[in-house]
Amino acid sequence: MFELPTELWLRITQFVPDVDLFRLASVNQLFLDLVTDRRYRQLIIDDDRPPILLGKLAKLHQDSSVAARVRSLTVHPKAVRSACLRSAKSVKNRIRPAKNSHWPNDFRYRSTKYPIEEDVELADKLLDALASLHHIEEFTIEWKQGFEAERSFCLPLLIAIWPLVSQNVRVIKLDMMLGHMADMVSPLSGLDRVQELALNFTCHDERFGPWVGPGYEAKDAFEQLAAFTNRLAPSLQSLTISSIGHLDFSWLYANLTCFPHLTSLSLLVPCDPRHVVDPTGLHRFLRAHHGVENLNFSPQYCCHQSALQPEAAHGRISTEDWLARVFEGVTFSNLRSLELGLNILGSGGKRVMLTVPRIGYAAKNVKSLTIAGCLISLEDLRLLLGPFSLAGGGASPRTLVLEVHVLDVTLLDLLADLLPGLEMLDLTYRWISRFECTNAAEFTEQLRGRRYEQWKLWKLVLRCSRRNDDARWPSQQAISRSVPGLHWYVKYILSLFDPRLIFRT
Repeated sequence: MFELPTELWLRITQFVPDVDLFRLASVNQLFLDLVTDRRYRQLIIDDDRPPILLGKLAKLHQDSSVAARVRSLTVHPKAVRSACLRSAKSVKNRIRPAKNSHWPNDFRYRSTKYPIEEDVELADKLLDALASLHHIEEFTIEWKQGFEAERSFCLPLLIAIWPLVSQNVRVIKLDMMLGHMADMVSPLSGLDRVQELALNFTCHDERFGPWVGPGYEAKDAFEQLAAFTNRLAPSLQSLTISSIGHLDFSWLYANLTCFPHLTSLSLLVPCDPRHVVDPTGLHRFLRAHHGVENLNFSPQYCCHQSALQPEAAHGRISTEDWLARVFEGVTFSNLRSLELGLNILGSGGKRVMLTVPRIGYAAKNVKSLTIAGCLISLEDLRLLLGPFSLAGGGASPRTLVLEVHVLDVTLLDLLADLLPGLEMLDLTYRWISRFECTNAAEFTEQLRGRRYEQWKLWKLVLRCSRRNDDARWPSQQAISRSVPGLHWYVKYILSLFDPRLIFRT
């Protein structure tokens, strides 16, 4: 073992994978504690076998130091219910009252009067064990496709879990059906330390009726969800909303308040006149959070109505008028990073949804730009990068993260023309020079004698999405010879290893 300062060893351990960290456990007590912390920092309740679940609960009961180390809790209600059903097979039609005081009153009353299909005693043991977790900072619930038959048990269980683990929660991640999520969060309060909230919901709920009128229960669900989110406003710093649901999200935006400390915002939901019928709330929400530092805007493709042309009409308003109402006066002037998502779901729609370039025009002085998804057409790339060009009235980001189908000279020409101030490019490609070509010779020959004198690029990270690619290194060398700043950067890196290599580049 090398003689290194303890601080340096602790730094090294941050890069050691969990599977190898145990090798350091024998060094001293400090590393033993570190390994133990890493091992028990996350508790996941996702096994529907009663013996496995009981084993985890017994570990928490028998060793208080294990419970003290748990920082992250993930619960899969479907698995817990399945374990309780399997545990109750031996004893049926027997009344077993719920004993834990955190069960909702209606469930406790029902359990004293009628037989419960699930093993309530096992669920009580789970709640008792979770009560010993006093240092939970991250709470995740994964219940993606909750059937109505699961609702009568899983929803009361989740409501009972919240007060046991919510004292120090800073991160909440919910992946549920919209109706279940709204009913669960509606009574919650006292979450004064939550800094990060991620909501991912589906809407395959038979209770949701037409889009208008009193039968539209999604409106009520959105109002409940917004009320819960608003209660987190004093401390919330990061908000993520994602869904591909065929819903009218107007009701969500209309009821969301301003979050004064919000620095990170991710909107991964349908964003078009069909799914945001009234743009007033969305417009107000975007303007209220113009100071965010990190923005992820990836409008999702829900149906063919998500990708209508600008001249298409929706009742009394056209798509172009709708876009104007959403983005009028919206400016993001404090962005460190911006991520724009492509349409990867809808075969009938364009890759670049109409709202994405509008966000580009609203974003000013972006330091890092990421385009999520693989670009096939250069016209789509021009549409995305146009707002950041001098001709579009924008400024080049310092960093661009991009994935393309084909890496060729016309791509480099476009990037150098639109973003002359770009300094760092992280580029992933699949083919070289043309479709299904894996040889860099043609690409290298096309770049021979080409110089991008005005391009400020000085750092390039080139990747290939295919395995066993042999073209990446010669392609990177060819590009480096064509970009002055990049060429000198490569020389500098090589000189750190062997000064003689400078003359070989």
